[in-house]
Amino acid sequence: MMNQKHIRRMAHAVGVGAFALTLGACDVTNPGPIQDEFLGDEAAQIGLINGAIRSIVTGYSGSAYDMEMISRQIFPGGQIGAWGNPVHVHAGNIEREYGGPFNGMHQARFISETAIQRFEAADASDERMYLAHLWAGWSYRILGEWWCDTVLPSTDPTNTDPPEYIPGTTAPYFERAVASFTSALGFAETAEQRNAAYAGRAQANLWLGNYQQAYDDAAQVTSGFVLALDYDESESGLYNYIWEANSGTFRSYTTKFTFYEDYYLETGDPRVRWGTDEANPLAVGSLSGFGQVPYKPMLKYTSRNDNINIASYDEMRLIQAEAILRGAGPGTVQAAMDLINAVRTANTADNVDADGFVSAGSTPLEPWTAANETEAWEILKRERRIEMWLEGRAAPDERRWAATNAPGQIDLPDWENPSNPGYTPLFTQYERGPFCFDIPAGERDRNPNIPAAGG
Repeated sequence: MMNQKHIRRMAHAVGVGAFALTLGACDVTNPGPIQDEFLGDEAAQIGLINGAIRSIVTGYSGSAYDMEMISRQIFPGGQIGAWGNPVHVHAGNIEREYGGPFNGMHQARFISETAIQRFEAADASDERMYLAHLWAGWSYRILGEWWCDTVLPSTDPTNTDPPEYIPGTTAPYFERAVASFTSALGFAETAEQRNAAYAGRAQANLWLGNYQQAYDDAAQVTSGFVLALDYDESESGLYNYIWEANSGTFRSYTTKFTFYEDYYLETGDPRVRWGTDEANPLAVGSLSGFGQVPYKPMLKYTSRNDNINIASYDEMRLIQAEAILRGAGPGTVQAAMDLINAVRTANTADNVDADGFVSAGSTPLEPWTAANETEAWEILKRERRIEMWLEGRAAPDERRWAATNAPGQIDLPDWENPSNPGYTPLFTQYERGPFCFDIPAGERDRNPNIPAAGG
């Protein structure tokens, strides 16, 4: 039987190159490529699962970094080379054909769907079938959150027809995610397995506007659940890119000028912890129109090995709260606020000074109060951005809330305003958004269903 801890270990095993190598020290001989007809064999099945996970892991953290930049969760240090971002991303803009890890996420989807086909033919175990459907679901969920348009291939991996192009929406990705997670639930054997599938389905249903279903799925997830992508220092492609870019060596971004600079000093909220590096007071690069930027490093991640969450019990409570504010569940503002504050007050405030983090504290954070529904929405938005800080989720949330005309403001610093200390003309030279990646030129060039690159 496979529990959630084992699933996370698989992602780690992928990071170190081979699942078997984590089991102990031994001499290993590379057998060479596995013939196609043997990919469904039991001994080869885990390789397909690990291949799908690896495709997600290697593409996720660097593009989550882009997403955090355009959502103003961090302030650019000006670095455009190693562990930096393009200038348009510094400004909060995604240019046409800037495609992020499009190929990697579709590769993860393809490998998972290949696994499903091969495993069905081989009468694979429920555990293996569960994993294949689960990671197909996560591939589709990430595609839905991070891209502006849908490129939808057949679920039959042997079908070579050009994928369908559906502009202006990623709902088909989320529909596929719901179907994949539902299939995974049919093979789940443990509570931990069910948690991972319910959590992914809750996220997808929230995007689809299926608010009662999102509420119900989120309610199934049990306390303490976390699903994270495991990162590893064994090779640069498996580093936690968000930490690496923030390390004392690269110093590519800062918490200076963000909402979290003052918020952390006011509350000590450990979820947005930052500090000061006395040896390195400035970021490495030079930000266009600004110059060198004060460096105040985030402390959420502390090494290139640190994992990045893609779902958690706390997020599920916030999904329930949002669903309530949209008319699902108990349907009262107070019920939503109770869920939000349950997440918030589970954290204890850090001891801080003017330089940020001093030590962990023991006093729970103060709960929020809302006088009306609009204030409850603003608090919900704030808590989601805090709870999932530096996980690549804030920009998609901003896009989703705008598309559904969700009430309330977001805590966004006004860097376009010349009176703001973070102002530079760079922030007025690009339009913010669109809070999602475009289809890359390579896909446009080879798929006749999609407008050509540069068109």
